[in-house]
Amino acid sequence: MDIFKGTANGVDGLTIVDRAFIRSREPAVNALAALWSPDSGFVSAEDLVKTLLRLGEASGVMFLPGTALLGAETHGDGVALRTARETIHARLVVNAAGLYADDVSRMLGGERFTIYPCRGEYAELSAAKRSLVKGLVYPVPHASGHGLGVHFVPSTGGQLWLGPTIRYQSRKDDYESDREPLSAFAASAGEMIDGITVDDLRLAGSGIRAKLHPPSESFADFMIRRDRENPFVVQASGMDSPGLTSCLAVGNLVSEIVAEGLS
Repeated sequence: MDIFKGTANGVDGLTIVDRAFIRSREPAVNALAALWSPDSGFVSAEDLVKTLLRLGEASGVMFLPGTALLGAETHGDGVALRTARETIHARLVVNAAGLYADDVSRMLGGERFTIYPCRGEYAELSAAKRSLVKGLVYPVPHASGHGLGVHFVPSTGGQLWLGPTIRYQSRKDDYESDREPLSAFAASAGEMIDGITVDDLRLAGSGIRAKLHPPSESFADFMIRRDRENPFVVQASGMDSPGLTSCLAVGNLVSEIVAEGLS
């Protein structure tokens, strides 16, 4: 629980609290002490993305969903992006291709790096047990450094999720095969609160993190900068968690880098 690092990063109100404080806020949680963050919250990821889409369209942004990049050629004034239907000439390209950012970077003549797909799965608690937890409840971070550990996540729709898990895999498009058993989620829940059994859980969604480091390493930061090989490319790659949480700040930083490149 690094309160000093959080404070240094501009998080206000962080406090180490005791068991009595925890019981007053989350009476079902078993903990002797905790790091209390009064300004933390949760958001509907789907609504956030739809809102960004709507705001982009209102500002004149053109979206081409389902349009694959087939190739790219760099010229003296930018990059020509080839799709199945057209060629798009761009003065600057932002590579924010998520799980496929390494493939796209190679197509753009940019830096060579590897995206390692790492699946995270969730379970959902039954309606009868949703009231046990009111806010975000995290365990001590995962020893591997690959994630924050399986935690309780309330949703804006009233659900209560448990997750995500951490597992590296070879495929970037496999969200469902060999899902974690509900017993594993029940065991993780039991480390934080009492009274959760397999019968209280059902499998929920899963996602795949776009990590820039293999399982043998503990951490790699986001890659947000001008590409070191192609001057017409800006990298926004390796957007692992907390990429969604920090998406607006990431967008602001990328826009500053783009503006510098176009000036």
